[in-house]
Amino acid sequence: MIAQVTEKEIEEQARYLAHDNQLSDPDVEEVLWFKHDSEVHLVELHRAVPFAGDDKEICPVYFKASPEDGLPAPSRIALIRPEEKGQLDLPSDWNTDWDMAVVIPKRPPGDA
Repeated sequence: MIAQVTEKEIEEQARYLAHDNQLSDPDVEEVLWFKHDSEVHLVELHRAVPFAGDDKEICPVYFKASPEDGLPAPSRIALIRPEEKGQLDLPSDWNTDWDMAVVIPKRPPGDA
């Protein structure tokens, strides 16, 4: 049985993952969150990843929920180049588009 995850828990997890990824890799230029009712969907803009090439749909990596680690929802995270923002297709099962992206700003240094 899959436990229900609240909208607040999903948002908190999205912000936690975005900030943690930005902290561990300062080359993450921007993190976009696409709201979903049961998963965390993030797209991270990073210049060190290769161009998508002929692949026109973003292919995120899937991570299962880990409630014991404070991650109650499954998450899907994709890395793309900043130039590809808005140019690639989001996964069709995300049921959203680029206009719905929420930018998660970087935390200032020293702000935990």
